[in-house]
Amino acid sequence: METYYEDEICKIYNCKMEDIINNLKYDLIITDPPYNINYKYPDYKDKMNEEEYISLFKNFKNKPTVIIHYPEAICNYVCKGIGNVNKIISWCYNNNGSSKAHRSIGFFNITPNLEKVRQPYKNLNDKRIKKLIEKGSEGARLYDWFNDIELIKNVSKEKIKGFTNQIPIKLLERIILLTTKEGDIILDSFFGSGSLYFACKNTNRKCIGIEQSRSHLEYFMERIKRE
Repeated sequence: METYYEDEICKIYNCKMEDIINNLKYDLIITDPPYNINYKYPDYKDKMNEEEYISLFKNFKNKPTVIIHYPEAICNYVCKGIGNVNKIISWCYNNNGSSKAHRSIGFFNITPNLEKVRQPYKNLNDKRIKKLIEKGSEGARLYDWFNDIELIKNVSKEKIKGFTNQIPIKLLERIILLTTKEGDIILDSFFGSGSLYFACKNTNRKCIGIEQSRSHLEYFMERIKRE
């Protein structure tokens, strides 16, 4: 396996996921797969038939995996490929009036611990909450839906020009904190522009990236240079 890029945080391979996934050692997969909507990628076919698309997800069967996708795809394709889902969390966001205003985060062969990340209390005037704060509580457990992390839009500081469907680093950081411990190795089998790299760097984890698109890896290298 030829390494495209390597540093103290990450090792990246420029190849198809199917070719090497069973030869790698890692603790968890977190990935945002191609949506199979016939998007015109420069070096990737984004239009498989139903059987092919389900087979893509069979590569994750029996592996601890977190998939970010639309709910219909989780039900119709991802579960058929991987098997039963342990937990689904909805990621809700403002999408400027579009009917698609949330995605599902499916946890397969692993269950997130929603106690590991706290959120601010809603009613600070509640006597019970005041007592909890006095005792040192830093907030309430997370709900099984996130509405405080927005999409990466064209005006976002994090936006990579020319790259589509960019997953927020903050969302990946939250998933990492809910499912792993410091020092764990996380695999992104569709590495894209490399958001997982920065999420792992910020949370003291390691990562492995697999990306068959050379142009996507060039976006990642631009991001590295900007740091």
